[in-house]
Amino acid sequence: MTFNTKGYLQYMMKRTLLILLFFSLSMSMFAHGDLSMRIAEKTVAISEDPNNSVLYYERGLLYQQHMEFDSALEDYLKSQSLGNTTKELYYQIAEVHYITEAYQEALQSIASYLELDSKDLSAKKLQAQILFQLQSYKKSLEGYRTVIHNMKDIRPEDVLEYCNIILAENNKNYKGALEAIQYGLDQLGSHTISLQLKKLDYLKESGQTERVLEQYNYFILEYNRNEFWYYKKAKYLAEIKRPHEAYISLKLATVAIEQLNAKFKNMSPVIQLREQIKSLESAINNQKS
Repeated sequence: MTFNTKGYLQYMMKRTLLILLFFSLSMSMFAHGDLSMRIAEKTVAISEDPNNSVLYYERGLLYQQHMEFDSALEDYLKSQSLGNTTKELYYQIAEVHYITEAYQEALQSIASYLELDSKDLSAKKLQAQILFQLQSYKKSLEGYRTVIHNMKDIRPEDVLEYCNIILAENNKNYKGALEAIQYGLDQLGSHTISLQLKKLDYLKESGQTERVLEQYNYFILEYNRNEFWYYKKAKYLAEIKRPHEAYISLKLATVAIEQLNAKFKNMSPVIQLREQIKSLESAINNQKS
């Protein structure tokens, strides 16, 4: 058996030329290193097997990672036209439509996915997010509630997104939003700063003055660098016309600054804080007079 050297060389030259052509048309892809090469290699593979639905799907995934969403969608739809009916394809099509703000198309695709796997929480979450963008807040809330109470790897951003949906469905439902925050804190731990900060915001927005002050006290006690929190508490007290308490909180902020290491005292945020304390003290004194 003889080895066809000429044929092999022609084959390799063809592959090399296709890769070079691909890169010449997509220079921006070089920034992604290995990902760019993988797309190029997948393009060569498609040129050699143009009716392979799996190859189009796989290249679509690479394009999506590369944030070339139009190309990703084109490949996904091509894969679908070649007979790919897997739930994974429906999900990726829905996700690309969601990212590109084609929400009706996204909703149709994720519905097709859920017909095949109705219990998948990632898909239910995406569906709830799509419904939110379509301003179908009640349905979005129902779906996200199922997700938030059943997912095992809950993240702070999931809780915050859930809260946004709660308030979109009813902008006065701070009780529900605060309950969601507390659920998140119970699951993730009380030191989850993003949830504690959002709790403070919701307490303020719902006019729960005493609970707001309790939340400021939480931050004061929880963090060693509490001079900023004393000042924030003082500012809030001044806003709600409790100048005597505000003045005391400002004095505590000043004491906290004096206890700092000299290095920290000379930092610009602390210098700026001193000026803010003086300004607020002056405003409070003017109120008294």
